[in-house]
Amino acid sequence: MISKGQIIEIPASSSIYEVADSEGHSKREVLKTKVEKRHYGLFDGFLVGEHPGVANFRLGQRKGINVGGKNAPLYVIGINQATNQLFVGEGEQHPGLWSDVLSFSQEEFQLPNLDFNREDADLGTEVSIHSEVTDIDLIATLYIFDGILYLEFEAPVPIAIADHPLEIYFDQHSTATIKIN
Repeated sequence: MISKGQIIEIPASSSIYEVADSEGHSKREVLKTKVEKRHYGLFDGFLVGEHPGVANFRLGQRKGINVGGKNAPLYVIGINQATNQLFVGEGEQHPGLWSDVLSFSQEEFQLPNLDFNREDADLGTEVSIHSEVTDIDLIATLYIFDGILYLEFEAPVPIAIADHPLEIYFDQHSTATIKIN
């Protein structure tokens, strides 16, 4: 059964996108904070419409939102399946469409060939990421804390890559795939 849900627009000027001072914090805390900032709620923006069900949408999607009267197209920047809410941002440069850190749960990845030393966890491991969404390989640093894999990219990447399988390369060899559910 498909049920209608809310479309909430998050302004580009929202405090969600403010960069917090990370001085004195561990790498784990910094990464966790950057990822948590992307969990939107109803009171982070304003209600602009309804949608037929979140199953019809993907991150970065532009078509099918069906909300007019904006200066630029709206893009999907967040999806909350539990509350059936769709979060959108105006324009292709909206900060919600870009991220420099992505995280994945242990069920979504397997790293069979990586020996990750807990003592070096804060240093991470440099990797190359291949995604079908981008034409170029992306450089990132991989961290694993408490069963969560974090990818911190050199430059912001489109959030749409989080909805597609990612190939992780260590030393020029494909050693892992992140499978998106």
